Amino acid sequence: MIDPAEAIDALLEELRRQKAAGVRRVSVSDESLAQLKSLTGEVSSPVVTAPVKSATPVASARPTIVSAVAPKVSAAAAEKISTPPPVWNLPSGTKKEKMLWLENQVNQCAETRRHLAEKVKPLLGRGSLDAKIFIVGEAPSAEEMEQGRAFAGDAGDLLNKILTATGLKEEDIYFSNLITWKPKAPTPFGKRPPRADEVEFGRPTLMAQIEIVKPQLVIAAGAQAFAALTGSAETITHKRGQWHELAGLPMMPTFHPSYLLNNPSMSSKRVVWEDFLKVMEKLGLPISAKQQAYFLVEPKSTASD
Repeated sequence: MIDPAEAIDALLEELRRQKAAGVRRVSVSDESLAQLKSLTGEVSSPVVTAPVKSATPVASARPTIVSAVAPKVSAAAAEKISTPPPVWNLPSGTKKEKMLWLENQVNQCAETRRHLAEKVKPLLGRGSLDAKIFIVGEAPSAEEMEQGRAFAGDAGDLLNKILTATGLKEEDIYFSNLITWKPKAPTPFGKRPPRADEVEFGRPTLMAQIEIVKPQLVIAAGAQAFAALTGSAETITHKRGQWHELAGLPMMPTFHPSYLLNNPSMSSKRVVWEDFLKVMEKLGLPISAKQQAYFLVEPKSTASD
């Protein structure tokens, strides 16, 4: 089942993508408005900011229905992190020994434990410690915390299919997230992006994993990861497909696989695939004509005179 918050995030990202492509207005049907209302969990009378069946400006990049009552924010969710970010001085030893040391330190971290239910472990990365590619996602979802695996569920399955299509193997990949817990959500649909203080606190743990793995490159999967790793105010729609740098490593931002789950068009798939073609090229992987043509839409033939 698709998380309503992810569906709304994907909708907004698609509107931004269309705006960047030059589209200025899109039509919104009664059915679409009703679905948006359902996704936001509204139970009271909404405030409609645009007449029904009117064209909604893409520039606003917001659903046309706004809840009349602001959601309540719990004290736990609103509480900011006052503890300074940890400093991890990795010990000498093998990669496995270093990662086990890091996992033990994070699990004993009082600030980290404060954000986790009893007996729930912090979610560090998974994959090969000799990976060529280090993929950074967003904050962990409930499903990822339950399974104890970064990129679990449908989004992870889709990402694995993309990686398989490149010819990369399981031992070539390491998956991780921005922070090691699921942020407490102030919204009725149960999800929120990590705050700046949470990202700052989690960054040393993420960077320590990158230092241990020593990949050839990093992929920032999704807007949250891109913004957190670069500090850029630019949208991922404008910056995806362009090489950036993280700790001396080349970094490629691309859409999170959940975006494709909510926007399964050929054009959306092609956009993401083009990013992975650049990753393949950077790694020196062979690219076949078949791979080069994945998700390309053939132009419609015109009748000859």
